[in-house]
Amino acid sequence: MTSPRGQCVVSGALGLVLRMSQIAGVAPLGFQKVREGWRVHVSTAASLYGRVLGFILCAMSVTAITVDICYQPENSFRTRMNSSRVVWVADVGVVGLVVGTATFTGLNRMRSFTSYLLHLQKINLKLNYYYPKQSHERSRMLIVIASMTLTVFTIFLDYGIFMYHVVNENKKVALSSLYVFYNISSVVLQIILLQFSQIATSVCIAVERLNKCLKGMLQEVLNNSSDVNNFITQKEKLANSYLYSVPFKSINNVIDTLPVCKVPIEPMKSSPPAIRCLALVYCSICDVVRQVNSSFGLVLVALLLSLLLHLVITPYHVITNIFNADRSDCSSPSLQVNWAIMHFSNLMLIIEPCHRTHEGMEYTKHLISQMTRFTPPKYDALLTELEMFFRHLMMNEFTYAPLKLFPLNRMLIVTILGSITTYLVVMIQL
Repeated sequence: MTSPRGQCVVSGALGLVLRMSQIAGVAPLGFQKVREGWRVHVSTAASLYGRVLGFILCAMSVTAITVDICYQPENSFRTRMNSSRVVWVADVGVVGLVVGTATFTGLNRMRSFTSYLLHLQKINLKLNYYYPKQSHERSRMLIVIASMTLTVFTIFLDYGIFMYHVVNENKKVALSSLYVFYNISSVVLQIILLQFSQIATSVCIAVERLNKCLKGMLQEVLNNSSDVNNFITQKEKLANSYLYSVPFKSINNVIDTLPVCKVPIEPMKSSPPAIRCLALVYCSICDVVRQVNSSFGLVLVALLLSLLLHLVITPYHVITNIFNADRSDCSSPSLQVNWAIMHFSNLMLIIEPCHRTHEGMEYTKHLISQMTRFTPPKYDALLTELEMFFRHLMMNEFTYAPLKLFPLNRMLIVTILGSITTYLVVMIQL
């Protein structure tokens, strides 16, 4: 599949996410319908639209929280208490930071995005020679649709309950309606998150296909090695049977009359050119991950900061709704459970494909080590390529680490859960 320079073809779940991103203003792309899906290219006009939309969302969200705090705070439903004000200012500020960062860096990010999408397409074409491509589009599409459905449902259910209480208590209805811009910003944040999650999933799938190619080659090497060992064992048994069935004085004559057998050297599919090609594929995947780190670094840090804050705020709202009779209602606890599920799912959507990619590269090292171990010495050219591949693995390591601050693996989830637990213990004691 060939595309004009700076353009690539997308389809399926990734195409859906990019279409939503274009509407949300966080992916300044133009779309052209082709047979395989959509051909996308960076659009300056779409970038201008995204910046204007991002500015409006951030400005109106900040205006809503500022006026709500400064004008008759005793009549506010969300910022009635000092602690609530701090929480909501932090919440609106972090969401605005994510949306503003994504919209104003969208042009450069999408240029890099189309570049490493082209790299991934070339990687998959090379891997097609060694392992047939398996479609994961159904599961990926299901994840995108389920995630967006849960997010939109939870956000606007929360907004509906909020406006219901505001109208019933006749407290600043017009001003409170401005919070809809904050809710729209939260939906945009979810789209940004899915953008990264889908590209990380594409990289993870490429790593898994690379490992399946190497695993098939390793199995061939093991079979070849066992054939040689079986031949040597049979030859030794034959020689021993001759030695034990003849007198010792005739042993030299017997040895001289033994047939000379040679182990046939059969060509293997795991040839030196194939190993060299897969080594280059590995290096290309490393380049893609570095480009993803560079283009999504600041946005990822803001996203994770937002998720950490929301995972802390959610139990705060639960405890407030339980112990504060003025804010307690039968729907709030269940709604906060929805929020908690949504935020934890989002955390998994970011970290899980990155963690699986890291594990996949560790497995690549294991496969190359095993191939080097079991390849017979007669395949010297293959051993040379395996040694070069192993050098690439040692000297060209990579990891998902936004702004080089922390790696994206499951240890980060444990750290976040630990900090939330500490916060809850302190809050309960107070």
